[in-house]
Amino acid sequence: MRRSLIASAGVAVLLLAAGPSRAVPCAPPACTKIIDNGPDAVRKVIVVMGDGYTATEQMVYSKQVEGMLVEGMFGNDFFAEQQNAFNVYRLNLISTDWGLSEDTYDQNGTPDDPSDDTLINSVTRDSALKYIFTGVWGRCWLEHTNSGSTDLTEEAKLAALADNDLSYADYIVVILNHPGYGGCNRGPRDIVQTQGVVWQVLAHEAGHGIGDLEDEYGNVAEPWTGGPETTRNCSTVLDRGNVLWNRYIDGATAVPTVFGAGMDSNRTVGMFEGCGTKQTGIWRPVDNCRMRGNFPDFCPVCQNLMRNSLYPFLQHKFDRGLAGDFDGDGRDDVLVQSADDLAIYRAGNTPNRLDRVWTANNRVPAAPGFPEPWILSSGDQLFVADFDGDDKDDVYVLNTTSWPARWVGLLRSNGTGLETLSKYSGKLPDYGFIGAADQLFPADFDGDGNQDLYLFSGASWGDRYMGLLRSTGTALTAVARHDASIADWTMGAGDRYHVADFDGDSKDDLYVFNGSDWGGTRYLGMLKSSGAGLAGIRRYTDTLASGWYMGVKDHFYVGDIDGDGKDDLYVFNGTDWSSIYLEMTKSTGTALDFVKRYDDDAATAAATDIPGWTMKEGDRFFVADANKDGRADLFVFNPIDWGTEHLGTLESSGTDLSGSWVADWVTGIPGAGAWNLGILDNILPANYQGGPGKPDLYILNTDWLGLIRRSPAGFVMDRHYYQWIHSPIFDSKPWSPDMP
Repeated sequence: MRRSLIASAGVAVLLLAAGPSRAVPCAPPACTKIIDNGPDAVRKVIVVMGDGYTATEQMVYSKQVEGMLVEGMFGNDFFAEQQNAFNVYRLNLISTDWGLSEDTYDQNGTPDDPSDDTLINSVTRDSALKYIFTGVWGRCWLEHTNSGSTDLTEEAKLAALADNDLSYADYIVVILNHPGYGGCNRGPRDIVQTQGVVWQVLAHEAGHGIGDLEDEYGNVAEPWTGGPETTRNCSTVLDRGNVLWNRYIDGATAVPTVFGAGMDSNRTVGMFEGCGTKQTGIWRPVDNCRMRGNFPDFCPVCQNLMRNSLYPFLQHKFDRGLAGDFDGDGRDDVLVQSADDLAIYRAGNTPNRLDRVWTANNRVPAAPGFPEPWILSSGDQLFVADFDGDDKDDVYVLNTTSWPARWVGLLRSNGTGLETLSKYSGKLPDYGFIGAADQLFPADFDGDGNQDLYLFSGASWGDRYMGLLRSTGTALTAVARHDASIADWTMGAGDRYHVADFDGDSKDDLYVFNGSDWGGTRYLGMLKSSGAGLAGIRRYTDTLASGWYMGVKDHFYVGDIDGDGKDDLYVFNGTDWSSIYLEMTKSTGTALDFVKRYDDDAATAAATDIPGWTMKEGDRFFVADANKDGRADLFVFNPIDWGTEHLGTLESSGTDLSGSWVADWVTGIPGAGAWNLGILDNILPANYQGGPGKPDLYILNTDWLGLIRRSPAGFVMDRHYYQWIHSPIFDSKPWSPDMP
């Protein structure tokens, strides 16, 4: 039996095995689904019940559930990040009397031993679940009402579940309307606490039920007398090599461990004496974890145990990650989109590692003074952009598939997380309707420091539209809309737009290519922004000035190749011709000049190959200033054309390229392991170290996310994560998903 000594009132979690159910649907006001993450069959289901609340107190009870569970436990630290694993139902049970029955005992001087207690007084109240408050630690603070061999409390809980077709519930949270303090977890079945406690205590009790974690305090002044134990977060094995959590113990940390200078009480892992309520002979992982003191978060060991138990019920994936500097510190963070959740993991709090700083479950809350949250959906398309000019990246969001109406939203960074400013349903002011196939392009087209939006409706309607939507910092206003054509450029459904300041005037212009709509003729246009509209200043037909013959599958990459402040173009084609080509073209501000062309033609390889890189059809390019010299280089990834995957860098001198590469594995710093390159990997050029340029990259796929930097010696992996992001101070096996 686990006992929790709590010097305040409490809330309870009750874990209940599945039982028979009646086909009676959950329906308000008796039953309300308050956290909805999809079908119950693929989630952990929590049912909240109250005992001792009369009909007139149901609003009080409902507010307590909201504050304690939704805003409290699921609104903070560990459980905020894991909320996607749960569905939560609230049952409003009506008690005839206020409060609970009470039994008063004479403990005869042995508070730890209930066997010699003498009942001296009883008060009976008619409550829905028939709990009895004792206030005695040795009796687990609370007891069930029994009548002969029948447990009336258990019977009432089972009936409440069945009445609402929720007998399959995994966990039950019971909030008891009693002013006393105390709580108890009787194994995986029954955790109960009194009303009014802070949410951190509820999270502690959930650690017992969900993670099967032990209490880590040693309030009983006795040595451990049980057998050997090293199965969870308490261990009688005083051996750094064989204790369950050995992976987290730094070699420089003494075993046994005494907390001292330079240690983090919640994250420095060792073997601290006192656990499982006993003071000696058994050890815990850290000085103070949630399982000891309630208020810290779970320690690294408990985190891993809890995450392992919940991961099968989450939809957390890394393949929809985006890089952005959301706090303006000059380091790129990661925004992870998973089903109906968003989370920001910050670079820089711990060198070359990530720490979670913000999570949104199902919705991004409205900013102060703004009316509505953004309701998150897997159909959201996210675009990182600083739309208010405060040097913190914000997010534009477009959703054309999840709801009857189509939506555009502005999610502003407040330095920690995102908050909803404006959202537009169906149409944009002074512009028109949002189309099913609309494309958004963040761009500062007027040079005021706010990133605005180009909106292209290519395949949404019978006609083509290009809109210029200016950001005021909090909303969008239409500046211009071009219908069908822009000067001599006739828009087509197959137009591919690329944002670029090609004349260096601080207003973002557009390169546009169409290789499919005009009977085999290919076009590349340069569309200049005046801040109030677009004008076509140059159009190339079939060939560029260099003689490059454009192909249907040309790919264009924008970057300032020579560092002169004007955005140029890399052009790659790996499929349309017998040879594979990459060209460097330079913008003069009004036209494109030839710089250099590379091809894989064996007959002329000595003259045209990129030194240090052999081009192949499956090359994927990513623009980045890899060597911090102010010129746009290329990261290049090819997972398909060689015996193993290749990752390379093509550095620009302004007039030519030089390459280098690694194959199959990117080696890591000591203790970090290595990254095995794979066909599903995606590359996000970034700067998680700080300073100028983007010499780093986040590399990610469904289950893995890595931090790789470009050093003069080549690529180095600083850190990688499997399934979830959590950075203990020391971890000898950071790539491992299991314990130890």
